[in-house]
Amino acid sequence: MCNNQLLQCVYDYFDAWNRSDSKAVASFFSDDAIYIDTALNKEYHGIEIEQYVAETLSATVGRIHFSIVEEPVINGDIVFLQSSLKVSSDKDSQLLESAELIKFCDNKIVMIQTYYNLEEDIKALAQDKKYAKSGLDQSQTNLIKNKLEAIMHNDEPYRDSELKLQDLTDMLDIRRNHLSQILNNEYQMKFFDFINHYRLQAFLKSLHSCNLSEVNITELAYDAGFSSSSVFYKIFKRYQDISPSQYIKNIVQTKQS
Repeated sequence: MCNNQLLQCVYDYFDAWNRSDSKAVASFFSDDAIYIDTALNKEYHGIEIEQYVAETLSATVGRIHFSIVEEPVINGDIVFLQSSLKVSSDKDSQLLESAELIKFCDNKIVMIQTYYNLEEDIKALAQDKKYAKSGLDQSQTNLIKNKLEAIMHNDEPYRDSELKLQDLTDMLDIRRNHLSQILNNEYQMKFFDFINHYRLQAFLKSLHSCNLSEVNITELAYDAGFSSSSVFYKIFKRYQDISPSQYIKNIVQTKQS
């Protein structure tokens, strides 16, 4: 793309955020794109980006506005820019400064790296309003939790690599914000963390029951529901602090000692 096309794409991307249009935002990314939140040390890959955007916008609809502060700097297919984000709540608003690095390929974003704590700052401003009128008391919460855990245990929906928050909401026959509330308040997890925790446990269970000398890590990861090997390796290392191969090596050494 020429510089003018890149600039227009960047402005259209932020306009989609300002319109709270999660599908439009997600449409700018390639299927294997990476979204990096540097402040939180989190990465979202492929379909996870659309789910992350949808969750963020569902909590802040109509209450965030991005502005590009200075003319973006373009170097080939990479765009550097500074922006500001105004986050409004019932009582006040907060202005966050940010820096973005956006890499394009074939008219799509393949990587974006953001340098401010977007998720947590929005969460702090939006949490009270997000759940204030949910209508869930503790007894209802417990019933939904029990049903959720039964579904996860019996139906294993996490094995579907394209599982979305709305899919799980439909299985539970509850409102989307009720599920988000329970995941955040009862498990202290976002949807991705909750699902990937189950996927990782499924992987570990399969790993410990198979012949380690013949194990195919990638096949087990896909069977557990991970959408790609790169996502699996990042999740595994986040929770285990070592690579899958080192984990297996440790098991073998323990059995031999």
